[in-house]
Formats: sequence, structure tokens, C-alpha cells
Amino acid sequence: MTEPAHARHPAELRALVRVLLRWFGHNARNLPWRRTRDPYAIWIAEVMLQQTRVSTVQSYWERWMRELPDLPSLARAHPRRLRKLWEGLGYYRRLDHLRSAARLILEQHAGRFPHTYDEILKLPGIGPYTAGAIASAAFNLPTPVVDGNVARVLSRFRGRPLTARSADSWALATRLVQIAARCMPVALLPLAEPGRPGTAPLCPPCSALNQALMELGATICLPHNPRCTDCPLRSRCLHARQGGADPGRATRRSPAEPRRLVACLVRSHGHWLLHQRSTGVNRGYWELPVFELPSDRPPSGHFPTDPESWFEFEPSPTQGPPTIVHHITRFRYHVEIRAARLKRPWPPGHWLTPRQLQNRPLSRLTTKILHHWTSTAGATAKHPEHDPAPHKRHASEGPTLLK
Repeated sequence: MTEPAHARHPAELRALVRVLLRWFGHNARNLPWRRTRDPYAIWIAEVMLQQTRVSTVQSYWERWMRELPDLPSLARAHPRRLRKLWEGLGYYRRLDHLRSAARLILEQHAGRFPHTYDEILKLPGIGPYTAGAIASAAFNLPTPVVDGNVARVLSRFRGRPLTARSADSWALATRLVQIAARCMPVALLPLAEPGRPGTAPLCPPCSALNQALMELGATICLPHNPRCTDCPLRSRCLHARQGGADPGRATRRSPAEPRRLVACLVRSHGHWLLHQRSTGVNRGYWELPVFELPSDRPPSGHFPTDPESWFEFEPSPTQGPPTIVHHITRFRYHVEIRAARLKRPWPPGHWLTPRQLQNRPLSRLTTKILHHWTSTAGATAKHPEHDPAPHKRHASEGPTLLK
């Protein structure tokens, strides 16, 4: 089917923009970062939203803004404090980029957040999508954004496969946001104070257009079973005209690769054995001892012994192996949780009290394991204790207690 005139004609594109802006003004989700034009606050939200669900980000963003409300506070913050604020969000490299970018802005921009797309794009950890989102939301610049949600909306609208990396996707998104730049700001009615519609915050039109496309993909134009009857573009969309037949996809997501891990829960006199990662994606975060099992190894209740190490963990003979599932990028980890006893010294290990656990940044997997353990029968099961008591053990004999 050939592309209809409405997908090409300027008048029809203008009508499309008006529909999207009007729909967004009445249907925008009530998200806290939509109440501000502070580029710092918008930047933090956009970075947190990378690879992370909106429902997860909201509480993190609100806590972050209470504790680190501006660029200087971020640049001065101790890495441990930042890691604790970010604990559980995953993709921890984003945190390093945030701190580096804050310091760069203070040093090279006199503490003023860059006001142009090109300058924003130069900041560490920021790509075209994030730069476009910040530039449009904070400064009303006609910069497009195309992620998976936006690409899906545009693909179905035009009736042919488009992806987030497709030049055609970005070209169409650019045309739409340039048209929006000539429109009036949009009142976000769902964000108004109850009973006072006149208090609805105004959203810059470029930002409103970009967010409308993202919102449509996230709430209406879903990957499976899209809600076409609720879509403001249904009379203009080739996907709807073709009876819901999706255009072919240029790329398909690969299935998650299964992996198997075993996590060791070692406790002594109320202290837990953990170590702090010095490299990798979880650098700086505290973790339980975790080992990867061969995929063809049947569950046995016994821990593998690293041939390059001189320590060994002995599992509890009475504790069953509860399992949790944990996703990291393209991997699906099945994690067997085992109470254990430390038989030999483990130099990287430290014994932490429950209070110390609360104050130190933990990896997302470790947080999930401890929560699962304490909320199931494992919390009341007899746990093997490792002697001698931590405060009596010399460092050369094994783990030491952090003060």
C-alpha cells in the first residue's frame, strides 16, 4: 500500500501535530518532572529513564531531587552517597556519567547547564535521544526524540517498518517537532491541582510533541494488542486501516540468554559476608558471594570451587535451594540461594552488620536476594555460623569487620 497523502502533505502534518498536542494535554501521565523546566531536574529524570520503567524511576527521582537539588550538590557528593541513591536502578555506569558531567558543567560552563543541543550532546553519557529530550523540555528547541515507543508509533502510522535508528524515523520526528515549535504551550490538565483547572502547568510545545509520541507508544500503541480504539491517530494510521496488521519489523529482539548462578549467604554472629566490587558494571557496590554455574550442570546443592582461588564455601545440609529470576540486559539469571559456611579465608570479604548493610550501596541482585531470604522460610531456618567471631579474627585469617 502506498503512503497516503496525509503522511507527506504539510497541512496534514500540521493537523497531526495539533491532534497529538491536544491529546497529550488531556492524557499526560502525572509525572513530577513534567512540572519543571529546570534542565538539571529534567536531565536527571531522562538519565534515570534510560532502560528503566517510569513506575520505577518516580520515587528515585523524587528522593534524588530532595537530597541533590542542583548541579553543585551532585558534583560535590561522595561516590558512596551517589551509589546509595542509585541503588537498585541498575546500569550503574549512568551514575559515573552524571557525576563527570556535573563537574564538567561547573568547570567549562560556569555551572550553567548547556543551552544548545550540540553542547548537551557533548556531556558524558548523553546520546541524541537524551540530548533531544532535554533540549526540547527545558529550552523548547525543535529537537526530535526517537526511542522504541516513538519508532513503533511512526512505523504503524506510515505503514512500513521503522526503528529507533532509522533515518526515516528521525526525519519524520524532526518535521513534526519543527511544526510544533510554532504552536502554543500545552496545558497539562491531569497535572492541575484538584478542583483548580487553571493551575495546570504549561508544557513547551516541542517537549509536548515529543512526549506525546512517547506517551502514545507507552500507553496506547503497545507492542502487542495496541488499543487502537483509544488512539487519537486511528483515522490517520495505516496500521488501523489495514486491520491491525503490523508492518514488518526490521529487527527483532533476541530471546533472553539463560544463565545459572548460586549465591552464598554466610553469616556469623549476626554479621553477613559481602565484598565490594572494584571493577565491572557494579563497581563500588557491595555484593554477596555469587558464582556462575555451567548451564549443563544439574542442581546439586553444592557450590563450585574457583580453581584460581583458595577459598571454599560449604552449603548447609538442611537448607533447600530457593531460586529467584534476575534479568540483566540480554541475560536471564536463575539464582540459587544457599545458606553456607566459609571453610577457608576469603580475602575480599568483609563482615557487615544489618545497620551497615542499610547504609552501604548494594547491588540490585544482592538486594533482591536478601529481601527474598528474609521474606521466606529461609529467614527462620537454621543458618550455619562461621567461627571465630568476626571481631576476634585477624585479617590474615580471613574477612575483617568494617567499622
